Amino acid sequence: MTDQASKWKSIIARRFIGQLPLDVERCAPIALRAVILDVRTPAPILDRIAQAYCHDEEILRDLVRCPNLDETTLAFIALTASEEIKKFIFVTRGTEVIVGDAAAYAAGKADPAGTKKKLNVQQVILKMSPSQKIKLALTGAKDARGLLIRESSKIIALSVLDNPRITIGEIEFFSKSTNLNEEVIRKIGSNAEWTRKNTIISALVSNPKTPVGISLPFINRVSDRELGILEKSRNIPEAVRSAARTRLIKKKLGKA
Repeated sequence: MTDQASKWKSIIARRFIGQLPLDVERCAPIALRAVILDVRTPAPILDRIAQAYCHDEEILRDLVRCPNLDETTLAFIALTASEEIKKFIFVTRGTEVIVGDAAAYAAGKADPAGTKKKLNVQQVILKMSPSQKIKLALTGAKDARGLLIRESSKIIALSVLDNPRITIGEIEFFSKSTNLNEEVIRKIGSNAEWTRKNTIISALVSNPKTPVGISLPFINRVSDRELGILEKSRNIPEAVRSAARTRLIKKKLGKA
């Protein structure tokens, strides 16, 4: 072992007995690897490393190999990293990552030999702390975004929309959803880039969860057919129905 690694081993040992805080974000690579592979490293430190280095696949591979990595951190890695890392988790730990209901999955894709462990990330997310969920919302892959956008916590749900990996297709899907926090819909409707897309505009004005202040300015951008549907809809606020009706009348009179 190099002098540098030995030095960090000593630092970690002192950290364990509460004498010194560990700044994982500033560890040298060789020292960080020593921390990860040291069987004395507690699970909370490994979780901090996973969050700080969620885009470094070499570090993530070392973490997956670590015997004292807990299930919550493993789920975080699986929902943040690439498909290659998910495969690595399966090969290294014999664990298959599942998104959704484990019972339903097992019914359709049973493993007769019973050789596969299954990590149901939807269940594990329920055990995550708010800070873990926020970090996952900001960095996670599509599966994580689809789960966390439905969180009752406004901060967690809104963090999903700040994820740089989010796609316009996801935004369109979220715009149609009636079981999201109203603030999520408001943030989508206030984003100039996303609302350039007419399908998102149509989804927002038809969604009963969309605040009236967001819907009304978009009435001028929907088609006559959609105006007719909105005028008769009982699911949207009366102010939006009235605006659609007024818009239709003006168009028929050639005043729009």
